[in-house]
Amino acid sequence: MIYLSAEVISGLGEDTFWTWFNREFPNSKFGLPTSPSKGDVILQYSTLGKPKFPEITVGLLWELHPEMKKKLKSDQWNSVLDRIHLCASTCRWRTTPSSLMVPYYEKFGKLDIIPIGVNTDLFRPIDTVSMRKKWNIPLDRRVGFWGGTIHSMKGFDNLLKYKENNPDIYWIVVWKQKGEDGYLEGASNFVHVRQDQLAELMNCADFYLSCGLLSPFFMVEWEAMACDLPVVIFEGEKDFVPSDHPRDDIFRLGWDRKTAKETWRKYLEDIMNET
Repeated sequence: MIYLSAEVISGLGEDTFWTWFNREFPNSKFGLPTSPSKGDVILQYSTLGKPKFPEITVGLLWELHPEMKKKLKSDQWNSVLDRIHLCASTCRWRTTPSSLMVPYYEKFGKLDIIPIGVNTDLFRPIDTVSMRKKWNIPLDRRVGFWGGTIHSMKGFDNLLKYKENNPDIYWIVVWKQKGEDGYLEGASNFVHVRQDQLAELMNCADFYLSCGLLSPFFMVEWEAMACDLPVVIFEGEKDFVPSDHPRDDIFRLGWDRKTAKETWRKYLEDIMNET
């Protein structure tokens, strides 16, 4: 049995890794075993700290707090970092989705790079003109897309700089949720939209502006690439430089859910043979 130990399964009602994995792997369930059996394995989110059964636990080291602490020069995340490091140091196995996160976690032991996976069936190219008409987006303007929160790591300040230097661009801005939203003047602002609506809004744009302060792509950026939305990188190193058709990159890198499922299946089969 594969046990799923999540901090939040789906905070905004979206189809997350957790809900997808539980649906695609019938031998998975949420929670922890009362008493582990041979072949059991636990996937635990790193912020939960030391696992109850470390000898059968895979630590999912997905959080970007280590780089946040470095880039933003702040100690405000020390308590959550302590939990993350405790998870990383005590779990039998460790995974991370980006090679750019390896330097922050490799000191804890062997680290496997495994994609989280993006829903390429939902996030896909849709006719731009029809989507702009539906969402009342100008047909005669170059349109940029940005999604995130007011948190400094998301790079809203960089969006403002880019907007000032490119006054010809019309912007679509999607804020993740109320309480973490701001406002971009002169743009189409949306807050907490459904995933199908997010895909439609992405397809209204000519490009996605990647301007966050942290190196790995955020999930919203992977979703934009799955819509084949060209990516403009504001500055700094990212996981890779997207091509003119980044949807092809998604499949090439195995980030589509079909390929990701096979990657996880083989990885967990190998682990279960060790338990």
